[in-house]
Amino acid sequence: MDSQSPISIAIIGAGIAGITLAIALSEHNPNLHLTIYESRLRFSEISAGVGFGPNAIQGMNLISPKIAEAYESVKTSNLWPEKSNVWYDIRWGDGPKAGELIEEVKSEKGFTHCNASRAQFLAKLVELIPKSVEVRFGKRIIDVAEDEDDEQGRLRVRFEDGTDAYANGVVGCDGIRSACRRILLGDDDPCANAVYSGKYAYRKVVDMKKAVQAVGTEVENRQMYLGHGGHLLTFPIRGGKALNMVAFKDAGKTRWIQRQWVVPSSQEAILKDFAGFGEKPMKLLKLIEDPEKWALFDTLAAPTYAKDAFCILGDAAHATTPHLGAGAGLAIEDVHLLSGLMIPELLKSPGDIKYAFRVFDETRRPRCKDLIAKSRKQGQLLDLQKKGGGEMTEEELRRCVEVNQKWLWEVDLKGMLDRAVVLMKSCKEAKQLY
Repeated sequence: MDSQSPISIAIIGAGIAGITLAIALSEHNPNLHLTIYESRLRFSEISAGVGFGPNAIQGMNLISPKIAEAYESVKTSNLWPEKSNVWYDIRWGDGPKAGELIEEVKSEKGFTHCNASRAQFLAKLVELIPKSVEVRFGKRIIDVAEDEDDEQGRLRVRFEDGTDAYANGVVGCDGIRSACRRILLGDDDPCANAVYSGKYAYRKVVDMKKAVQAVGTEVENRQMYLGHGGHLLTFPIRGGKALNMVAFKDAGKTRWIQRQWVVPSSQEAILKDFAGFGEKPMKLLKLIEDPEKWALFDTLAAPTYAKDAFCILGDAAHATTPHLGAGAGLAIEDVHLLSGLMIPELLKSPGDIKYAFRVFDETRRPRCKDLIAKSRKQGQLLDLQKKGGGEMTEEELRRCVEVNQKWLWEVDLKGMLDRAVVLMKSCKEAKQLY
């Protein structure tokens, strides 16, 4: 490769996925010229919590210990040491057993489950962006296409403000409302846009001291209250000073007709939605004075994540409902694989980008497709919605939750990358994209 003409990669989106990708590519291939384009005017994230399971932490350490250290610096675990390896204490939320423990779901191998403020974690990632990476704000993408007039054969990226940018490869990391997904699949593809999952949630961060005063110290550890048609989960963040609460509700057959996905609500509405829940979850919900109501959207399984030198990853490729707590973690998995395919030994010229992107698509799509389906099923499970009707037993809940979480957590990311590298080499040698 000509040292005067480095391979250029445009990363669309400056959220957790896009910034992590920029850090990973910088470390794995310093020959790349990286530019992040963000539609907002600054780095920003919602104040809600984010958590990563063993799969995501494995990915962080494989990408760069710096990313794992960034999460380590802002994460909060259960506040009781004896609960350090507990994912959630799952309890009945309504009915005659309301408040009683169903299962203490533990992680295997002593993994410590934690959560953090999304905004705090993003801020730590921003500190890790190398100075060599350009970041341009106020750039809302509207098109990606080959430019026949460009002598280097680069893609032209067009923005809403009338400007253009050129790059050898484009990676869409622009979230669940991804414009890149629509551009890549086409507006007529039914998978191009996110779809309403039939559930919504109330989210709020409250002061931990107030929560403890309301229900006692058990709230210092991750709790989940399961009821018929809804469930409440809580976990500590900000070093235990705050409690993140998410109250999920099934909408039945009611469609989401608002243009906005987040709308202001009221304490009256949330208490009505969870009428019949037990004393402790209701006391917690009463702490939410001005709740926001979030529609839960996800995506249909896309037929591809890549088209030549253009690909999508993270929520742009496979946005899912949050019921497995896996969306951000799967984005980390994506970054690990894609950055591992874009090392100097494999990416010798701009023409090799299409092989990296196609192998990324082939390798990652099956697992991410399964995640979308499994997360929806997990949401039904936690809302005690049994297929075919009838009551969900404690044994069924224990078995299903444990199976779903093990599927998510127990993955060999290094082995996945090793197989992908072999596939990319064979594709390059044969000069075929399958």
